[in-house]
Amino acid sequence: MAGVPCGNKSILPWYGIPEVAWSVCFLLTCSSFGLARQSELVSAFAVGGQVVLSGLKGPVIVILDHLGSKNNRRTFTDPRGNFEFRNVPQGAYNIRVGLDGFENVNYRVDLPGTPYVFIFLNRSAVSDHGPHGLGGKRVVDIRQLTANIPKQALREYEKAVRETKDHNTQRAIERLEKSIKLAPDFYNAHLDLAQEYRKTNRLDAAERELTRAFDLNPREGTPLIQLGEIYLEKSNLERAAEVLSQAVRVEPGSAIAHYALGRARYRLSEYAEAEQAFTRAVLLDKDFEAPQLMLLHVYVRQGKLDKALSRMDALVQKNHGNSPNPALEKFRSEVVAALAKLKQGAEKQK
Repeated sequence: MAGVPCGNKSILPWYGIPEVAWSVCFLLTCSSFGLARQSELVSAFAVGGQVVLSGLKGPVIVILDHLGSKNNRRTFTDPRGNFEFRNVPQGAYNIRVGLDGFENVNYRVDLPGTPYVFIFLNRSAVSDHGPHGLGGKRVVDIRQLTANIPKQALREYEKAVRETKDHNTQRAIERLEKSIKLAPDFYNAHLDLAQEYRKTNRLDAAERELTRAFDLNPREGTPLIQLGEIYLEKSNLERAAEVLSQAVRVEPGSAIAHYALGRARYRLSEYAEAEQAFTRAVLLDKDFEAPQLMLLHVYVRQGKLDKALSRMDALVQKNHGNSPNPALEKFRSEVVAALAKLKQGAEKQK
């Protein structure tokens, strides 16, 4: 979930304008989208990010907890999922996000050191209607439906869900581990346990649980998407791309899967492949703005400045009447300036 390292000022040689290239590069360093205001994110006393959710329709509450303190701060995302906390003292914090129908997220950050994060919301394993959360809204493998889940395992799972809602992560982990010990083939328990492990930064343990969950339910792409996120966190980019490519094959209609794959390809500097993945995500969900924004940077990286400008204009027109996006407007002005200087250079060579 870190930003994309850029290297030096010559990373965008097609610009022929070091100061413009560096400005764009700096935006990319602050976030993969590069659409956060520079001066606000470089401070050691500010933390921001984006809640990534396909089809996000309204604001989402975000809570910043100081570890060891009962005091917390709250804010809401803007229509694009962006959020920020300013004037935050140095220390260790949790960023918490909860939304009905989605798994709770408890993301650890340290200030200074973590200026920008991505919060991915995944559909909850607990059904709003189904008994005991078995299956829920997910596509459940026949082995899960016919598995003989002991009642005690189900009771421990239900208690774990309540502990999760109360943000008692360690107690939830203990309940889920007990549930899995009683029912080793309990898909939802493996999936939820992986999520709880991720909250405590036990990424290797989470990886094992997600691998087991996918083995139990190979028609469900959620374990693969979460695995890909873990590999991105570890900067194991080749493995992330491999797993997310598999997620796309399992769920070809998932905009989130294509978007995550695009992020992996982008960080691997495989810009043509990233463009293909982001484009597919946009086609699958036209309201999912994150891949639309990433496409801008893919075009710039490939020197397709005219195409980037055209898409920017389309985004501005689409969001006409909504709150303005100053960073997008600034990015657009940089691309316009770069195109103008390229044109001037071409005329001088004639």
